[in-house]
Amino acid sequence: MTNPALKPPKIVGETLEMKVANMTFMLERLAQDCAPLQFIRELTENAIQGVQAVDGGRGEIRWDFDRVRYELEPKEGYKLAVIDTGIGMTGPEMVEYINQLSSSMHAQSKHGNFGMGAKIAAAPRSTHGLVYLSWKNGQGSMIHLWKDPTSGAYGLRRHPNGEFWLQITDDIKPDPIKGHGTAVIMLGNNYDENTMNAPPEAQIPSRWITRYLNGRYFRFPEGVTVKARENWSALDDSHNMLRKVTGMEDWLKKNSSESGVLKLKDAKALWWILKDKVDDSGSHPANGHCAALYDDELYEMTVGHPGVIRLQSFGVIFGYNKVVIYVAPTQNESGGLTANTARTQLLVSGQPLPWAEWCAEFRENMPDPISRLIDRVAAGAGSTESAASIRERLKQIRDLFKFSRYRPASSGKFVVEDDFTNAGGMARRDGAGAAGSGAGGSSQRGNGGRAGDIYSLFAGTGTTPAEEVAGLFDPQVKWVSVKDGSRTRDFLEDRAAKYLALSNTIQANADFRVFTDMTARWCRQYGHVPSAEPVIESVVREWFQQQLVEAVLGALALRRSGNWSEQEIEQLWSEEALTSAVLPRYHIDERVKRALGGKLGTLKDREASTA
Repeated sequence: MTNPALKPPKIVGETLEMKVANMTFMLERLAQDCAPLQFIRELTENAIQGVQAVDGGRGEIRWDFDRVRYELEPKEGYKLAVIDTGIGMTGPEMVEYINQLSSSMHAQSKHGNFGMGAKIAAAPRSTHGLVYLSWKNGQGSMIHLWKDPTSGAYGLRRHPNGEFWLQITDDIKPDPIKGHGTAVIMLGNNYDENTMNAPPEAQIPSRWITRYLNGRYFRFPEGVTVKARENWSALDDSHNMLRKVTGMEDWLKKNSSESGVLKLKDAKALWWILKDKVDDSGSHPANGHCAALYDDELYEMTVGHPGVIRLQSFGVIFGYNKVVIYVAPTQNESGGLTANTARTQLLVSGQPLPWAEWCAEFRENMPDPISRLIDRVAAGAGSTESAASIRERLKQIRDLFKFSRYRPASSGKFVVEDDFTNAGGMARRDGAGAAGSGAGGSSQRGNGGRAGDIYSLFAGTGTTPAEEVAGLFDPQVKWVSVKDGSRTRDFLEDRAAKYLALSNTIQANADFRVFTDMTARWCRQYGHVPSAEPVIESVVREWFQQQLVEAVLGALALRRSGNWSEQEIEQLWSEEALTSAVLPRYHIDERVKRALGGKLGTLKDREASTA
């Protein structure tokens, strides 16, 4: 007997069409790939397309709370709603388009509407339901998309009339809808949840939707006005308002002093230099940052500390808090540039964006205004006059930075075995043969090294004349501080230093408490000496600077020895590693004491003079 619950499969021509057996699993699995606030973008994008479908393509989108529910239910029951004056949908249209995972009333394409974003991003975040109220041709309809608490399945809730959609009156029509438009209300995961409250991942809780949308969109289509409610909890407060959301382009025009476009391979880089005073009300990302620009949307935006790292990769070593760079990739002939399903990143022929290539190209062709900004900020950064002294001291131990690594040379004095430096296993012993089972032979290497790479057995071997590798350049050290503007508060916060390998530069955090505590300690000791603090600060920085330089030189030397991968070497000069390098202070304290004795007089001299 046929199971009545099973629908007959759809047959297209000679093909039995594939279908999804477990829609709930698929929906929630796709939702895991979405960014936490992605549902805001998806519902906004649906509203934009609805407005653009109206003759003239003009209309309004509002992010607000559902006033009907607020007035009819307890006053703490704010429910988030997005309302548009778009073309609207009939009841049957909503049943067709909303209740199918990849379905849309607008044209679908791999570069445009996927027809699934709002469902996978919003439905799992609001299992109690998404209520759609829509008016088309003056007639209102509603549906309720939820996760059935009994079956656990996502779908449309049946109404008392037996249908999955319901006709509604204009009594619950929200502003600004007139003859057509749609409102989507998020009920949350339970009846009492206040969905207007900012999620933990949101920034600026009182205006979190404004902040998200401005950071997501470069600009909105002409004729489409977007607004978002702020400070909704105080209805009579003047701060409770609908703020217009414009995207980053408008903000950058008003808050930048210079801007330009740099042509890159398969892309263009749009850049801005921010004014000294900008609108930092929290509605927009107000400091330096980077992003990819595609179809007027911003992807892969890096702000804060990740933004500093990305900007420094672009070559903006100093003044990074004043520079914004958006890279707009060029669509290739095959149409390979597109967003991933979750709209969290861009892909080129299925591969991540080539940020490293763009950064290198931008560094090599740095716009003059940004170069001048870097030079100006670098000139203001603290720099001790001790580099020469440190270099002279390190000359005495320069041989310790050579780890007996050799490179091939036809006239070399040494003979080395042509082998993989990173092969692992046991090293060849002096006098050992190259074959046989005797001590030191190849059979004595154990199971390490090549055990995981059988193909390395086919590498050629032999002996090659070689010469010793020498020559390391001391990194330049720049002391950065919040006080002089050469460091932002979120960069190197409670870290000692950062090494920039591309420019061979160490940025030392002058505000790091290990450095300031040491300075304060000796200022107390020399409190009797007028104007001693600048001298003490200089000496303290000199010795900590040498410690940082030595740590980086040692890592660079290991890098050339061949037994460390690039990733492992980078860990040796990471912010955490350089912080660890300056934590031992006994010997530095002794050196500081001796240096200050020569400059300010020893403390024993003071005791003798006061005896």
